[in-house]
Amino acid sequence: MFRRFLILTVLLAGCTAQEAAPPSSPPPVSSSAVSVPDQWNQLAGRALSAYVAKEEFGPDAPWKEDQPAAPGGYEHGTPDVAGVCGGVKIGSGFKVTRSRLWRGDTVVWQNVHALSSQKAAELVEQIREKSRTCSAYPRKEGKPTRAVTPDAAVTPPAGFDGFYAFCETAPDVAQGQDNCQAYLARGDLLVVYGSNAVSEDPNAARLAALRQLQQMTPPVAKALAAV
Repeated sequence: MFRRFLILTVLLAGCTAQEAAPPSSPPPVSSSAVSVPDQWNQLAGRALSAYVAKEEFGPDAPWKEDQPAAPGGYEHGTPDVAGVCGGVKIGSGFKVTRSRLWRGDTVVWQNVHALSSQKAAELVEQIREKSRTCSAYPRKEGKPTRAVTPDAAVTPPAGFDGFYAFCETAPDVAQGQDNCQAYLARGDLLVVYGSNAVSEDPNAARLAALRQLQQMTPPVAKALAAV
């Protein structure tokens, strides 16, 4: 009887000691792990390398400015990548954005989004679907609506993960303004580029913006392919 009691006491003591043991500590973080600020800087560098050269356009649209202005800077901003039909945002992670602007008879612009954890082609497909399913939308509350024309006549450059282009009016910005813009995806880089033109003749504004977008596509694709 005493022997059974002794065995039971030992077993209970072992169980109690096991339950009371503290949880094991997590493994140490490797010194090679990339911190979030380091990742921002890496993505900013990738975005900078996808810029179209300043000299590509002009004299109708000479280079005006870069944002951020300093090559070593970066903009860790909102999740938005498109405003069409309610907008498209990144679905996970964060993005670092660089912007370049040319201004003349037409306004030419480029935004390069470097994504931390999402494929750029996924966003291109969302933008395609949005622009094809909504004919008009208000960009800002209380402002005139924009009319959307999907599937702009721009030849998709070969060798990329995704491409889409559309045009829209922009009476909320200026009377007679028309915008055409395109989205080009390669891995974690989404290059957004477009042209704005203004004319009393709506068709003339559309043609000017579309012609400039068509001219932009080869240099944009060349810059992105080199990253």
